Amino acid sequence: MLHNLAKAVRELQRTFGDAFSPYRPEHYYMRGPGPACRAKPTRRAPSAALVRTDTPPALVRFAKSRG
Repeated sequence: MLHNLAKAVRELQRTFGDAFSPYRPEHYYMRGPGPACRAKPTRRAPSAALVRTDTPPALVRFAKSRG
């Protein structure tokens, strides 16, 4: 009878042992870039106005007229 009780206790510990464990893996997984990554200076793409300096005036007028 004592053997059966010990076996039942071990089975309960195995079943419910994880529910009372202090380790929570979701607290240690990375969820994306942190504050150090956001603090780094970012490079921005040059604006379209700075890229093309040789645009013909007729094309500029056409683009402005289209909105």
